[in-house]
Formats: sequence, structure tokens, C-alpha cells
Amino acid sequence: MLQEGEIYFNGERSLCLNLYLENYPSIPITNEEYEEVQVEGRSGNLIINKGTYPDKKIPFTFTILSPQIDVDFERVYEWFTEIEDNRLVFGREDRCYKVKKVIFGNIQKEFRTIGEFDVTFLCEPFSQDIDKTTHETTISGFKINYSGNAPGDTLIKVYGSGNIQLTINGETMQINNVIDYVEIDSNLLQVRNQDGTSKDDDTLGDFILFTKGENVISYTGAVTKIVVEYTTKYKLGGI
Repeated sequence: MLQEGEIYFNGERSLCLNLYLENYPSIPITNEEYEEVQVEGRSGNLIINKGTYPDKKIPFTFTILSPQIDVDFERVYEWFTEIEDNRLVFGREDRCYKVKKVIFGNIQKEFRTIGEFDVTFLCEPFSQDIDKTTHETTISGFKINYSGNAPGDTLIKVYGSGNIQLTINGETMQINNVIDYVEIDSNLLQVRNQDGTSKDDDTLGDFILFTKGENVISYTGAVTKIVVEYTTKYKLGGI
């Protein structure tokens, strides 16, 4: 369990590095990107929602736990930069942010000058569950209840052969010439064979995201099994 004034990142607790978090950051709600278009003869602009969301910058201020404690700034630098686990956890332990980049200045100089240093985590737009959820089905019409209020990327592994149609919430993707296995990755926007080679040329239709509530997965074709992996995501943050 995280203590007061502590974050978890890259497999380490900040207090284990003798770093104390001064204040929890204020995190704004993630707003959908949009475009304003002026239309002749119309009062006000036309708003076009893009369906995309910007990355989120989360700033932290750290101080040293005690003036009598030395800090290995080289180890701290490695913690920030040599990222093997990009989950950032603070405030509540059932959700995290996925960090894309850590932005900081000269942490040694900042601390020696003002007694603290600032770090900004550039993160994916949404907070999310700590772990992935996995479902397996051999039945068309399988229902998954998605509790997040932000779009959910999916990794769908389809076991089967021939021409297959996969439909989620009325949106259909067709994948032709399947041999044994194919996976649909809506995060990377890729359709791949079992050996990792691209299946995009044999694919028709858009990548499908989960939406809040019931999501129904149906299929036609010679499908023996479908495995769905996803991480539930939220527009509100971690505190």
C-alpha cells in the first residue's frame, strides 16, 4: 500500500529513493479534441469533434525525505529514464497512468538551490486499471460489460481459418485468408498473423474500441475461439 507523499513508478516507490512528494497534482479532465469551422451565413462556429484526446502532463514536486539523508541522484536519474514498467500510480492504487516520457531539469542543481526539484510525467490521455482484463469465448454474441468512460483499446486474438467477419456493437471488420490465427490490435492499429507479419492487406473495416456498457462480440466464419484483452480506461484521474 502506498504511503502519504509517495508514488509508484518503474517498479519502485519514491520513498525507497528517499524522495518525498510535496503535493498531489491537480489533474484536469481529459477533453476531446475539436475543430472550430466558420460557416458563411451561420451564427457561431461549427464544432467538429475529432474523437481524439491529447496526452496529459502531470507535474510533481519532490523534496528529500530528511536533510540528513543522502540521495543517489544517479539512481534517481535511472529511475526516471530507464523505464521498464511505465505505470505511474499515486493517490489511488487501483488505477494508473501510462508514462510516455519523463521531463525534468538538473535535479541535483535544483535541489541544492531551492531544496526541491520538479518532474513532469507525459502520459497517455486516460487513467486506467492497473492490470488487463481477459475474456475467452467460443460463442458468437458474447457480451462484455466495459465499466470505463473512455474508449477502450482491445487486442482480439481470433483462432480460425478462411474468411472471417468480426462485429462489435454493429461495426464489422472482415479478415480474409486467415490461417489458424490472427490478432487485431486497435492500439497499434495493426492486424497481424501468428508470426507477427502484417495482415492489413487482407483486412476491411475500421478498428473497434469498447464503449461504456455492454459490448457484443459476434462473428461469422470458421472461428474456433476468440480471446479479448483490454484495459479499462477512465477520463478522470487517479486521486
